[in-house]
Amino acid sequence: MKVLLTGSSSGLGVNLAKRLLEEGNFVILHYNNHSDEINKLHEEYPNSLMYKCDLSSEAEVHQMYLDLKDKEIDCIINNAAIEINSNLEEKTYKSFIDVYKVNLIAPFMIIRYFAPLMKTGSIINISSDNAIDSYDEISSEYDCSKVSLNLITKIYADKYKNLRINAICFGWLDTKMNNFDEDIKKLIDFVPMDKAVEEIMNSMVTKKSGTINIVSK
Repeated sequence: MKVLLTGSSSGLGVNLAKRLLEEGNFVILHYNNHSDEINKLHEEYPNSLMYKCDLSSEAEVHQMYLDLKDKEIDCIINNAAIEINSNLEEKTYKSFIDVYKVNLIAPFMIIRYFAPLMKTGSIINISSDNAIDSYDEISSEYDCSKVSLNLITKIYADKYKNLRINAICFGWLDTKMNNFDEDIKKLIDFVPMDKAVEEIMNSMVTKKSGTINIVSK
């Protein structure tokens, strides 16, 4: 299977990339600023291709489509995301736009470009359970972007009946995005990384489409 995985350079992305490569899939390892971890994977697994793209740039996302459109991709995993934590009074037009460009608009554009090329296959949008029942001002931009990502999932699943388009709303994952002290981390029920990876692997082969799955510990 040929997989386009965005945000593959750290956290959930790099763990998922390793599993996909170990199982013999050809994986396009998307990254932007950080490449150390996927450099190691690329050197170890010849069934991989590294691709640099700033997902906040419409021009670069379009160029990625032009460069990869002939790869006959079977699965897209929209995993890349950013978060800006601040008090509500500190949030700005720019903070919302910056988060939405990566977390919502980039997945939308990727699906818009690639879905018409896919005869069969799956698209998985990595969302968050914050989009279901969380109303924390600190992560408002991130949470709102994931709510919208869930809606985009439903809309595209209805449009492309030949594809399986789903979203997975994960609970807390212990990644660099969670810049907490170790004492605070001890109080959080993180979703085990191996469980998160397994959920995505299962979603790649599911027969369902248009589902918003919530995965907690």
